[in-house]
Amino acid sequence: MLFALGPFFITLTTQALERLEDREGARIATMDRAGTMPTKQFLGPGDRTITLDAVIYKEVLSPGGPAQIELMRLWMRTGRRLPLISRSGHFYGFYLIEELAAEKTHVLPNGTFQKITTQITLTRAPAGYSIFGIQVF
Repeated sequence: MLFALGPFFITLTTQALERLEDREGARIATMDRAGTMPTKQFLGPGDRTITLDAVIYKEVLSPGGPAQIELMRLWMRTGRRLPLISRSGHFYGFYLIEELAAEKTHVLPNGTFQKITTQITLTRAPAGYSIFGIQVF
């Protein structure tokens, strides 16, 4: 297992992870001042987005990958938060599946696809727990 997104596992036998992009921003407001330059003020952390790019080779790997993609689509439609944990034990937090794209290529004469390239975009969805004013989850 490389990553666990709730009940979904990103492994070499389901979805071979090719790339992980982790983006996080800050909320900064510009305040105008009379007679001088505007100033910036930090308002807190902004959105955090993780994008997972993976490939499923249907005949080489387990057929569980395409089924998992369809289950992820169903989960995305419910709007539930999912914990994201890496194999090393790093807990990224709770995320919503914002977008799921699957590109199917290498079609056989019987209509089955041999390669599915997926891109899963996750958006952090904290529950609002904080300790001493520091956001935990």
